[in-house]
Amino acid sequence: MSSVVRQLLLAAACLAASSAVATGGKADPIHVERDGLKLEMAPLADDPVRAFFLARGFPSDDAQHIVETACLFRSAIGNSFSAEGSPVVTVALTEWRVTPASGRLGALKLREDWESVWKARGVPGDAATAFYWSLFPTEQTFYPTDYNWGFLTFGLPSGTVFDLTLSWRTGGSSHGTTIRGLQCPR
Repeated sequence: MSSVVRQLLLAAACLAASSAVATGGKADPIHVERDGLKLEMAPLADDPVRAFFLARGFPSDDAQHIVETACLFRSAIGNSFSAEGSPVVTVALTEWRVTPASGRLGALKLREDWESVWKARGVPGDAATAFYWSLFPTEQTFYPTDYNWGFLTFGLPSGTVFDLTLSWRTGGSSHGTTIRGLQCPR
C-alpha cells in the first residue's frame, strides 16, 4: 500500500471518529428532514481536521488557521424524496445564516471566501484545490434520492455557540428552519 493511500485512509478514519470527540463522546450527528431537504451534519474535532489538511499539503501554520477559524462540520445534504417525478431540492449556502450567541448575524464561509484567504496566505495550489473540493458546493440542486457530502465552514472561533438558519427551495416553494445551539469544536 502506498504512503499516499495510507495517509488518505488514516485521515478518513480520523474524520469519521471525530464526531464523538467533538461532541464529548456523543457521536449523534444533527439531522433535519423536512419539505424535501435531508441534512446530516456534525462538528469535526481539531486534531482530525489538522491531520486531514496536513495530509493534503497544507503547511502547518495554514492547517492551524483552519482549526482556529473555520468551525468545520462534516455534512451530507440531499433530497429526501424517493419517488420518480418528485420535486427537486435546491440548496444555496449563500442564503444560510449564522447567528453566534453575541447576536451578530453572519454568513457561512464558502469556497469563494476561502480562495482569497489561501491566495493571501500563499498556500500551495494543490492544497488550496484539495480544500476547495472538500467543501460543500455553494449551490446545488438535488433530484429525488440525490445527495452530496462535504465540509461546511462557519468562520467562527473554536468553542463558539451559534444558531444556523437554513433555507432551501423544493420545487417552486421556499422553506426554512433554524438549528439552535450548535457549537464549534474545541
